[in-house]
Amino acid sequence: MSYSRKMHKKILIVDDYPDICNSLAIIFREEGYCVNETTDSGEAAILIKKNRYDVCLFDYKMRTLSGIDLLKMTKDVNPRCSVFIISGMSNIDELFNKEINAGLVAGIINKPFNVDALLQRIAAIV
Repeated sequence: MSYSRKMHKKILIVDDYPDICNSLAIIFREEGYCVNETTDSGEAAILIKKNRYDVCLFDYKMRTLSGIDLLKMTKDVNPRCSVFIISGMSNIDELFNKEINAGLVAGIINKPFNVDALLQRIAAIV
């Protein structure tokens, strides 16, 4: 995908660890995507209602709203958005089996993640 086409693709990154959130935002911006990021799931809920994202990356476990809460909000306002869940939990695939099979979750991203593999997965979606 060309750099100019990526600039029109919007990604939302939500992780309560600032280093992960900021690092992912930098990586995707360098690849040419339009990125919003936040460490606050409450702020993410506002962003989800105000913007149309092509891809969302949500940490599974956060303080206020969980990745599941944000997934539901996203799908309510933008069913075509591809949502990925980020987690360090070893059994995360099992927890999201129903959502994956229903097509609600585009995929699971395990921490620590391989940046090149992550970029390939997102490029394949958008």
